[in-house]
Amino acid sequence: MASRKAISLECIGRFAIAITIVAVSASCQPAQDETQKRPPQAIAPATQAGVIELPEGSSLFSQIRTEQVGRRAMRMSLKAQGGKILPNENRLAHLGPRVPGRIVAVYANLGDRVQSGERLLLLDSPAFGEAQLEYRKRRTAMRVAERAFERAKALSTEGAIGISEYQRREAEHQNAGAELYAAEEKLHLLGMAEREIERLSADRLPHAEVAQVFLRAPFSGEIIERNATVGEVVDSSKTLFTVADLSTVWVRADFPEQQIGMLKTGLAVEVRVAAYPETVFQGAITYIGAMIDPATRTVTARLQIPNADRRLRPEMFAEVTVRTQEQSVLAIPRAALQQVGNRTMVFVTRGLRQFEWLEVTIGESSNEYVSIKAGLKDGDEVVTEGSYALKSEALRGQMSMGGPL
Repeated sequence: MASRKAISLECIGRFAIAITIVAVSASCQPAQDETQKRPPQAIAPATQAGVIELPEGSSLFSQIRTEQVGRRAMRMSLKAQGGKILPNENRLAHLGPRVPGRIVAVYANLGDRVQSGERLLLLDSPAFGEAQLEYRKRRTAMRVAERAFERAKALSTEGAIGISEYQRREAEHQNAGAELYAAEEKLHLLGMAEREIERLSADRLPHAEVAQVFLRAPFSGEIIERNATVGEVVDSSKTLFTVADLSTVWVRADFPEQQIGMLKTGLAVEVRVAAYPETVFQGAITYIGAMIDPATRTVTARLQIPNADRRLRPEMFAEVTVRTQEQSVLAIPRAALQQVGNRTMVFVTRGLRQFEWLEVTIGESSNEYVSIKAGLKDGDEVVTEGSYALKSEALRGQMSMGGPL
C-alpha cells in the first residue's frame, strides 16, 4: 500500500514539472516574435556594401544637389615637379681675349649694363702688335705693286715692254692684293673693327697703340661675371667677362612622364617665384626634351619668359603651371569629391533615397571641374552640395557597426 502511494506522488511531481516547462515556453515565444517585428533604425547605415539610405522626410534632402557625370571641354593645368630660371643661352656670351697679353685697363664692372660694341677692357698684346705691323707692311707692298702694275700697263700699250714683263708685274700686283687681304682678315679674327683697321693706314702710329686691342660687348646686356684685373697676364683660354641679355629668360621645368602626351611647344605657361608671390609671369614652351631622366622619370621642358623689368634672375627656383589645349574628358565638379584617408570618394544616387559611396581616380583639373580616370561612367549622377553631410552619415553608420569605411 505504501509503495502505491509513493508511485502516485512521483507521477504527480512529473506532471507538475511538465506543466511548468510548457508555461515557460509559452511565455518566451511572444517575446521572440516581438523582436522580429521591431521597426528599422532611423537611418540604415548600410542596406548593402557601400550604400546608405535616408529615411523619408530627412532634413538632409534639402541640402543635397546633384549633377550628371559627362564629358566636358577642359583646359588642363599641368604642374611641373621643379623649375629654375636660367639665362637665355642665345643671348649669353663668355668673352675672353683672342690673343695673349697683359690687361692695361678695365672699363666694366659686375652688374653694369653695356651696349653692343662697348669697350670692356684694353689688352696690351705683342702678338696683336705684330699682326698690325704685318698688315701695314702688306698695305705698303700693295701700293708699290699697284703703281708698278699701272706703269707696266702704260708701257705695254706703247710697246715699250714685252708681254712677259707685263704679266710678271700683273702677277706681283695680284699676289700683293691677296697677302693684304689675308693680313686684314687676321685682324678681323683678332677682334678689330673696320674703323680701327682703317686707322692703320696712317703714315705713322703712336708706338703704345700698335699692340693694344679692346675687348668689346657683342650685344647689349648685363655683366654677370667678371674675372679681369689690371696688370694680369691672360691668354685665349681664360673667360674675362660673361654678358647676358636678361630681357628674356629661360625656365627649365621637369614634368612627370605621364604628362608628356599633353605637352606641346607653344603652350602658354604661368611662372611664379618666391620673391614675387603675387605676380604671375607669362610665357610659352619652346622645347620639350627628347629623353626621359631614368632616375626621376621626368622630361625636361624649356620655357621662354619676357623679363623686361629684369625681376627674374638666373638660378631662382620657379613654380611652373602649363595650360593645355582644350580637350573633351569625363569630369565632375570639385564639390563632389570627398577625401577619406588616402582615398578620394564620391556619392552616386541609386534611387530616391539611396546613395552609393564609391572610390574614384582623378586626373588633371581646371578651376571648377576635375577629370575622372576611373570609378565613374558617363551618365552617373553624383552629389555635389550635401556630399559632406552624406559623408558624415556614412562614417557615423560605419562607426556604429564597428567597422572601418
